Amino acid sequence: YNTADAYVIGVGHQSDRIAGAGPLNADWPRDDRNLRFREKQEMQKLLTARGFNTQGVDGIIGPNTIQAIRRFQSSVGLVPDGYASYEILKRLR
Repeated sequence: YNTADAYVIGVGHQSDRIAGAGPLNADWPRDDRNLRFREKQEMQKLLTARGFNTQGVDGIIGPNTIQAIRRFQSSVGLVPDGYASYEILKRLR
């Protein structure tokens, strides 16, 4: 996750705890890393080549790329969260 994502998720979890939700069930993922710009471009190219059109290759993980990732994830039996992870890039390669 990038730092902005981590902050927003952290605030959401803290709000849940304040509202009375139970404890967190899992540790924060520590083995994930942000994709480099060229890797994001590569992911977009690979998704489009497999029929999951990202509507262009710009290295920005926007709504079109997220939707393409979700469709790819569904096609291979993964949870379709749309997260552009290094693991997804490796599967596409």
